Amino acid sequence: MKHLRIFFILLLLVGCNDGFERQKIIGEINDQVAYLDMEIIEGDSLGFVFELQTPGNFQNLSVIDPDLICDSLSVNDCYNWHSFYPRRPGMKLLYHISGEVLSPNPNEKRVGKPFILTKAERILSCPVDYRIVPGEVALNEKVWKMIGFVDNDDQIYSHPACESNNMRIQFSDVLLDDYPFNLPGGKRVEVRTGDYLFSLSGREISYSVIENSNKIRLKYLSSPFFIPGFRNYVQHDGPRTLQTKQKSDSLLRLLSTDTLDYMLENNILKLSNPKSKLNAMFVAN
Repeated sequence: MKHLRIFFILLLLVGCNDGFERQKIIGEINDQVAYLDMEIIEGDSLGFVFELQTPGNFQNLSVIDPDLICDSLSVNDCYNWHSFYPRRPGMKLLYHISGEVLSPNPNEKRVGKPFILTKAERILSCPVDYRIVPGEVALNEKVWKMIGFVDNDDQIYSHPACESNNMRIQFSDVLLDDYPFNLPGGKRVEVRTGDYLFSLSGREISYSVIENSNKIRLKYLSSPFFIPGFRNYVQHDGPRTLQTKQKSDSLLRLLSTDTLDYMLENNILKLSNPKSKLNAMFVAN
């Protein structure tokens, strides 16, 4: 079936380009990891291009047939949805891909070599690369990047989504005294996530550390400066995927309590919600 599919695509390419020299297969990609991006082929014609993470003879591959990427979406809807993603590593969708690389078509200007895609499987979660640095770190001195959700034995069972793997929390020194009903001496918790959190529009999270304990008091505050439609608490990075929604919902569930337990060792922070029994681990940037 694979070779039959390749034959018909090549036949179509030849038939659509009068006087065009037959494109030859010049390479094969077998289950390699690549970022998905978009390109403009001619004028305003859009296309998909994969950027291999470990390039060898090829680095960028321009997809001829987008069906395996678009699935049940129409091509136009598929292009429109993907065009929302920023053009930078860490936010692009990550895939395992296979296929045949063709010689360039002189009648087309593409970012990469023409590519017949035979496999495109999304990579849904990505482990965070980090190292433990010995030494004391204060809770409010660092930005804490999320490593993942952990069980009671501190084993990670859920990594961040690949397209939103920069989720982080900062227990800042910014006082929220001008917010009504704030905690005594309450300061701002800053959260960054790859998803839209509409339920937190116009909200702030205030925190204070309970003395002589490993507990953090939390309180959600309504902003006196709230402007309808303006999210003055959550920073977001792009369109929603199911994976970003799930990770974001879990992070919100972790923070949905009046008291968090925390453990701080070296540059690793563990937060535990005693009500939901949800635990997450973070590393200081």
